[in-house]
Amino acid sequence: MQQFELIAPCHFGMESVVKNEIYDLGYEISEVSDGRVTFTGDEEAIARANIGLRSAERVLYKVGSFKAQNWD
Repeated sequence: MQQFELIAPCHFGMESVVKNEIYDLGYEISEVSDGRVTFTGDEEAIARANIGLRSAERVLYKVGSFKAQNWD
């Protein structure tokens, strides 16, 4: 199965609660930062996380990233 990078944004200070909820669902955390928890999962993980995460605001699917050199 294909693995996706998923992001669960949350209120500041709730990162450890969201992290524990993701661990309880059985997924591996890749990064915890202020206001979000990043984890990996398959197609089923997207649905299970949307239903099972009580402290996260939503579940986002990361489609890409880039480094901004300046504000322009």
